[in-house]
Amino acid sequence: MMPTISKTLILIATGLFLYSRVLNNSILFYINQRFITLTVAAAIGFIIVAVSYYRRAMHDHDHDHGDHGDHEHGNLTWLGWLIVAIPVIFGLLVQPQPLGAAAVGNREINISSVTSVTAPQSQGRINLQVGEKTIVDWLVEFQRREPTQFNGEKAIVTGFVYRDERFGDERFLVARFILSCCVADASPVGLVVQWPESLELPQDQWVEVRGHFEVGLFEGLEIPILIADEVKPIPAPSNPYLYG
Repeated sequence: MMPTISKTLILIATGLFLYSRVLNNSILFYINQRFITLTVAAAIGFIIVAVSYYRRAMHDHDHDHGDHGDHEHGNLTWLGWLIVAIPVIFGLLVQPQPLGAAAVGNREINISSVTSVTAPQSQGRINLQVGEKTIVDWLVEFQRREPTQFNGEKAIVTGFVYRDERFGDERFLVARFILSCCVADASPVGLVVQWPESLELPQDQWVEVRGHFEVGLFEGLEIPILIADEVKPIPAPSNPYLYG
């Protein structure tokens, strides 16, 4: 009886855990927003399976007599149930966090163009106002025009601060991650920002950058550099990713 109740509770806890992550939006730290409906369906499915498992177990218990006493019903082993419970255990022990600067270091950063995966997102967005353009929109624009054509063009973008030895004392990357499916395929993108007080900005700090572009060199590559007029720290958004 106790194993049955324990296994039922594991399934219910998994369903409730998934649903709670949807309610507080932290599920968006891990998957593309288009999969929210599927996540809710999975949460409901776990609870339905839990109820079905409990009812079947009670039915088998009531009719498990005589020769049926040693009959195996193909139940999942305790190891299997532990594997099911692992996401809940880690989810409760580890505070949900979106990808940030620590995850950029071991991935290639796109600073002058975007892959075909991200391009569909920006179709039909070429006539956006300055404050409406995301980092991805600007990178798509970089592919369509020569770098010098951006001289003097104003921009307002948001992202987190990333810096390594390539940026020196007066530059940093205002960065975001693009998700196609989930964080496993996340790709960092960013704009190189020129700002005299760059070193005062903590790594991973979310900022809003206002300024204009001027062509400059970064690692020998001629690209539009965002010359910042203002860099304002802001809270991390509830949905930190861009989508491809």
